[in-house]
Amino acid sequence: MAENVLKVRELDTDGIPGREISLTDIDFTPLDYETLRNAKLHQRLEIPLRGRGRMHASVGLDIDEGENATFSTILASKFTSKSIGLVKGGWLPSALASIGNAVVLPDRCVVAQLNSRLKNGATKNGSDPDFIDLFADGPVRINPLLFVLEGDGGKNPTTDIVGKNLAEAVSKLRSALPHCEIVAADEEGLKGVLGLIEDTRAGMERKQAFLLEVNQKLKSPVSRKLRGEIWDQVICAAKNHAVPTSSLVVLAALSSIVAPQGRNPAKGLLKFGEKYSSKDAYNGLADIRALELLMALYCLFPDQRLMLCTADKDMALFWVGIDASNFRIQGSHFGFDIKPTHLLPNVSDIQWSGFIAGS
Repeated sequence: MAENVLKVRELDTDGIPGREISLTDIDFTPLDYETLRNAKLHQRLEIPLRGRGRMHASVGLDIDEGENATFSTILASKFTSKSIGLVKGGWLPSALASIGNAVVLPDRCVVAQLNSRLKNGATKNGSDPDFIDLFADGPVRINPLLFVLEGDGGKNPTTDIVGKNLAEAVSKLRSALPHCEIVAADEEGLKGVLGLIEDTRAGMERKQAFLLEVNQKLKSPVSRKLRGEIWDQVICAAKNHAVPTSSLVVLAALSSIVAPQGRNPAKGLLKFGEKYSSKDAYNGLADIRALELLMALYCLFPDQRLMLCTADKDMALFWVGIDASNFRIQGSHFGFDIKPTHLLPNVSDIQWSGFIAGS
């Protein structure tokens, strides 16, 4: 396998060439909430980038090859980043997040992007360069679980549809990235998807009913004066529908109340709006289920590099906003800590206690 090399070069100053380093074994530091909120992903990307690696070569620096080094720079790239890599601790542009033999879990939109942009590993004519194109540079490992699990009808896919979706995902991925390694695409993988659908079916139905009810209160911006009252009503609705108040869907509904109302990521994630259907509620829950699966995988495979790849900025902001960490297995349950400061700003101790009471 070809070695990934990152080259960082300073700008020339008064005709003096800038210093330069090249690193291998690269480990990027995930980026934070504000960087994602401010990032113009559909333009040439400019973001802060930090990390560490092993020295491969240098110019103007007294560092020996093979030494470990850290770097901090501003990435001014010719690439856009319409797809976002969700990783432990934050996010990265998709291809950067996949470095280090990570397993990539793309959602349906990302598979569609790959299919429309790439053919046999080459970018199609007329496509502006995007980080997702760099998947073609190596034998990236891809798990199509999320594509298959989500379905395309606004409801849990049937057994026949699951098989059809798996075949579609494999066909599109092979066409775009002929050298990719597709994992969990066999009969056992299919059984696993069907098991997940069955295990989450009842919970999804209760959560759909919950969202259909609270959409009436949350489809429009909530005034500061009514936030406390609406918060209590959402908690009450969750209990009435047997939805744990500490679940991510309830957290998202509460964030729709208290987070800044302009371009509220939680409200966008849940697809709230004037014309709200069971299909809208399912689509929002499918995204939340994908994040819950990502966290479950982090608990099960703590040493495995995993990256969920999405084109949905609201979903990405929600992931970075919950600031999940300390993934662990507690008996028969998965455990993790969250610190949703950006999603639940200025929440009182009483309100926070009411939320976590459903843990």
